[in-house]
Amino acid sequence: MYYQIQLLIVGEAQSLLEPPALSCPALAGIPGTPGHNGLPGRDGRDGKDGRAGAPGPKGDKGDPGVATDQGPPGEMGPAGPVGPPGLKGDRGDPGTPGTLANDSLLISEIQALRGRLSLLEKASGYRTFRKVGLKYYVTDGLVATFDEGVKFCSDAGATLVLPRTEGENQALTKVFAVYPSSQPFIGATDRKHEGHFFDLHDRPLAFTKWGSGEPSNSGGNEDCIAIYLPGTWHDFNCDTNHLIICEMTN
Repeated sequence: MYYQIQLLIVGEAQSLLEPPALSCPALAGIPGTPGHNGLPGRDGRDGKDGRAGAPGPKGDKGDPGVATDQGPPGEMGPAGPVGPPGLKGDRGDPGTPGTLANDSLLISEIQALRGRLSLLEKASGYRTFRKVGLKYYVTDGLVATFDEGVKFCSDAGATLVLPRTEGENQALTKVFAVYPSSQPFIGATDRKHEGHFFDLHDRPLAFTKWGSGEPSNSGGNEDCIAIYLPGTWHDFNCDTNHLIICEMTN
């Protein structure tokens, strides 16, 4: 209120000092020439920096940058642990047919296979047969003299059995074990040299399995051999009857 009264008093004093307004209208004067521009003001940059404001909120993720040339590879790091095996892949396309390295070798293998099959077919035609290495021991239970047995086996494309190792000797016992009280002849004699037994090709025996006190040549005419269980050899008269077992080979 105080300021309003003071302003009214000052206003009234000024109105008393002003000359009275003319009642006659006057013409407007000619405008003067404009003045020169003043000097530019000071650059606002000259002022002091204000205090840093609080950080604003995180902005949106920007667009991916433009790809640049790849830098040089870094040094190789240590090998990592072996991972688990992957899934089995698809089967590949069949390869191109190979060429025979040796036609004669293939022909030889085919012939050998045919021979084994043929041998098996012949052996399986007997009542009892057993594979021993690359040959077969076969019998139909025939009981005959030594010479009759040699001929029988020869006519069948075989030879009278003659074990040449302990393994073959034991295999032979398994063949004739099913024929009780029959000791088979084996293919060796000492007809040419008493006490010295040779096979049917006149070759000395490399393996023997004589029983105790054998060969005894009892009666002076035991020139052939028969085998007993459990596999011991005894000399016998060649004209006695014994089981005939043949051996078949290719």
